[in-house]
Amino acid sequence: MKFAVVDIETTGLFHQGHGITEIAVVHIDGDVCTHVFHSMLNPGKAIPSGITHLTGIEDITVQDAPYFEEIAEELEIALRDRIFVAHNVNFDYNFLKAAFENAGKAFKYQRLCTMRYSRKLLPNNSSHRLKSVCLSLEILNTDEHRASGDALATAQVFLNLQKRDTQGELENLLKQNKRHSILPPGIEPEVVNNLPDNPGVYYFYGISPKPIYIGKAKNLKRRVLSHFAASGSTGRKQIFQREITRINFTEAANEYEALLMEDAEIKKHWPVYNKAQKQRTAAFAVLPYEDRSGKTRLAILKTRDRADAIAWFNSHHEAKIWLYKELIASGINPERAGMFRTDDLDFSESDSDKAIIEFIEGQKADVRNSYVLISDASEDAPFGVVVLDGKYRGYGHFEPSEMSREQIESKISKAPDSPAAKAVIRKMLNDDRFEKISLQ
Repeated sequence: MKFAVVDIETTGLFHQGHGITEIAVVHIDGDVCTHVFHSMLNPGKAIPSGITHLTGIEDITVQDAPYFEEIAEELEIALRDRIFVAHNVNFDYNFLKAAFENAGKAFKYQRLCTMRYSRKLLPNNSSHRLKSVCLSLEILNTDEHRASGDALATAQVFLNLQKRDTQGELENLLKQNKRHSILPPGIEPEVVNNLPDNPGVYYFYGISPKPIYIGKAKNLKRRVLSHFAASGSTGRKQIFQREITRINFTEAANEYEALLMEDAEIKKHWPVYNKAQKQRTAAFAVLPYEDRSGKTRLAILKTRDRADAIAWFNSHHEAKIWLYKELIASGINPERAGMFRTDDLDFSESDSDKAIIEFIEGQKADVRNSYVLISDASEDAPFGVVVLDGKYRGYGHFEPSEMSREQIESKISKAPDSPAAKAVIRKMLNDDRFEKISLQ
């Protein structure tokens, strides 16, 4: 196997909005290292003072250097037919991929990360940054944070790790499915391989024991992998990906349980990256009101909490479809909810007046009820949600014989009532797979 060890210096951390200032390539053939390519590059933008302090590269250093397009062909030759190697490989690879594509050239190579390789061979190291690994392996890097110095040091690290590799870890890394090359360095492919293809909730952790992100999935493995897709990665997303050092999960019986579990877990931990869920505390409620003429009407409103709501939904579209069907079935003119009437049906105003009051009272009675919504009772421990006195109390798995209020309350995973939970329950009420059992 032939390898090309690459290191670049840049104007910033992310390939979007930043450029390359220096690049070096070292070939490894067998146990021989050959420094084959080096170039300073004009990034076409100012170099931040923090980068200059770190690397010593300043604007005047690169003002007469070639632009990437001018060295692309020579660099392409240096990489051709070789495995692309770097320490934290995705950083260098993504910068170069963007640069080649901007120059109108394709860029696709098999990748190998020496940071990930060092985690396999040096599991007791507290850090796997290049400087730390070099110290551990007694490799001297006389030109840190410069492309040639770091590329040569990375090549020496790679050769040293190969000598220690008696279990075929290199072959295992190279055989890993290509989609796993996009994983953060702290996450081993086996972690993702072992995720089930079932519904559930997943947790991303950084260095602290508190999760930094919680999500739900119909398919845990597929959803977790989707977070690490290389395309369209924003700076914020790349920061998020780099922070992930551990993944955990909890399987769910179905997507409903996953939704309710996610809602409860986010409210329990408030992870820093669950910004969307924190802001989306409102849901869509169906509300009764009287117009100026005293007629009772219905409206769909986005709100956080309303005691007079007769139903909750996650989207306006979902609420509108449900309300339209219910009004038609109850003999109520859809115009009472600001919708177009159906021409082939005749609605009298007096009938609609009476029917809409009965409809609202019926919905309110449902809201005030105590009940369990439970899946197929033939299962050993069917999944169900519990509503007591009109408020969602939690979810759990119950034996068919455990249908008393006391038994159920002792079995459930208690969760806060919320518009999001109410919307999930509304979906379950309309799902034929669930049976509604009243509680006294």
